[in-house]
Amino acid sequence: MKHHLKHLPTACVLFGLLVNPFAETQGASSDFSQEAQKWRRNDRIIDLHMHVGDSKERLERAVKIMDRAGIGIGVNLSGGTVTPLEGEKPSAFKRRKQLKDKLYPQRFVHYMNLDYSKWDDADFSKHAVRQIEKGHRLGAAGLKIYKRLGLFLKNEEGELVAVDDPKLDPVWERCGKLGMPVSIHTADPKAFWQPYNKSNERWAELKDHPSWWFGDSEKYPSREALLAARNRVVARHPDTTFVCLHFANNPESIDQVARWLEEHPNMKVDIAARVPELGRHEARKVHKLFKRFEDRILFGTDFMVYDRLILGSSGKGENPTNDDAVSFFQKHWRWFETWDKDFEHMTPIQGDWTIDGIHLPDSTLRKVYFDNARKLLAGSLPTPILKAHRIANDFSPDAATAQSVWDKAEPVWIDYESKTVTPRPRLSTTVRALWSANALYLRYESPYTELTTFQPPKLDSERIGLWEKDVVEAFIGSDPSRPKKYKEFQTAPTGDKLDLSLELPDRDFDWSSGFRTDVVVNESKKRWIAEWRIPFSAFDKTPKSGDRWLINLYRCDYANNALMAWNPTLNPNFHTPERFGRLAFESSHPDKAD
Repeated sequence: MKHHLKHLPTACVLFGLLVNPFAETQGASSDFSQEAQKWRRNDRIIDLHMHVGDSKERLERAVKIMDRAGIGIGVNLSGGTVTPLEGEKPSAFKRRKQLKDKLYPQRFVHYMNLDYSKWDDADFSKHAVRQIEKGHRLGAAGLKIYKRLGLFLKNEEGELVAVDDPKLDPVWERCGKLGMPVSIHTADPKAFWQPYNKSNERWAELKDHPSWWFGDSEKYPSREALLAARNRVVARHPDTTFVCLHFANNPESIDQVARWLEEHPNMKVDIAARVPELGRHEARKVHKLFKRFEDRILFGTDFMVYDRLILGSSGKGENPTNDDAVSFFQKHWRWFETWDKDFEHMTPIQGDWTIDGIHLPDSTLRKVYFDNARKLLAGSLPTPILKAHRIANDFSPDAATAQSVWDKAEPVWIDYESKTVTPRPRLSTTVRALWSANALYLRYESPYTELTTFQPPKLDSERIGLWEKDVVEAFIGSDPSRPKKYKEFQTAPTGDKLDLSLELPDRDFDWSSGFRTDVVVNESKKRWIAEWRIPFSAFDKTPKSGDRWLINLYRCDYANNALMAWNPTLNPNFHTPERFGRLAFESSHPDKAD
């Protein structure tokens, strides 16, 4: 597990950041979320709004900053089109995705963009739908629509293409059927329609980006007309999820955004590049709005890595450093997690004012920081990895007094419904893994409210149907080339256990792995712990460092009607090998010798 604080610049120490990594100004609050700091250390945060260029150097720079800031996964919205240009092979989308997946397979999710070059063809709609279908096959998680729609894109007669042009309806419909969310940027800040002179509060930004000024009514629609057109699209396609970027591009009027969210259940919003505007509102009002719509708001930043960094926005003379980028993210944490007042926001060019923090509770922070994104992108997220570090000596499972070797085993969590990806944080089950020359070790720690078990326990033999009561489970396949062949292991809070061998659709309940378990139930802390030792003889195979097997982890908690998975299967059946994660056999932990 990496500890992000060790990467912070020396100057941070002068501000006390090793005690409070977000206290960037004297007198800043120390009331930061301890849970959120753990999430950042464990790479759980998802930034749903990034733009990262397609070169090794740019990707490397982006990941270094993400590591320091605590961002686990970045969603790259500028994935490119799936239609190759003349002489180009492969397409921009395929090329960019292949590069990111090769260099950093666990760190990025990729959206596609639409090619409008055949807009004036009679069959454009069919051509566009084929683009969506191809992008889906290539692994596009969603579709990003840029603000050119409604502001820059013109037909052959020189007329602006409207956001709600009927020719695009088949695109929105197909995205909905394929489960691809649409991240749509419509219009821009209110100030971009106001006078183009020094009286404009966003003058510093507009004078460096004159093409962003839309105040000429002879050339551009009104901001209100653009937003209304977007909302008509959202209303016409209730089965398609629209993430309306930049707080629906109306952070100046959060009451109106609230009304839109009420009217359109399929509308979500991200906060990318709009915290400077949101932070101007009365903090407790914003706090209440975020709690009210906590399932519909997603974390994003508009962080960009091209020839230079862009932190939400930029001026011509700006050239931010990596340290500036880390500070950019830290100011987001400060806004979300504290009641601090009158502090400098993260993108000064967007306005010369200060902002106030909104101090969201952990339950809301978790949804905004990653739960909502995980549910939105469940079928497209990188394959998760459970790392098992090598240990020198075998030991007997002892759930009550864990061996010290567990201390630095990296955790993963079973905390989503397997079918629906609904988060169940109060039941969040931690799993860790180790391995020796002879065996695989797993340790589950499961909070509970009430246990549902078979009574009396049946400890002298296996209990078929154990999964009908509370259990923790692991499905493990040692041959990734044969995903339907794997072993299943289960343990209940009573110590009952079950193992079987599968090669779907066949199941062998007579098979015995010889795995050993120990279980303890702590009633005062409402937590039960199971520790396993599974001999590699059960798999007829001993792994080597660097090997990767198939694995998924599950928990059934019947008092809470919870059937949970580490990597949700997205259907009612746990036996879905295509949704298994990876068990990575690592060499000894850097702090532990073999």
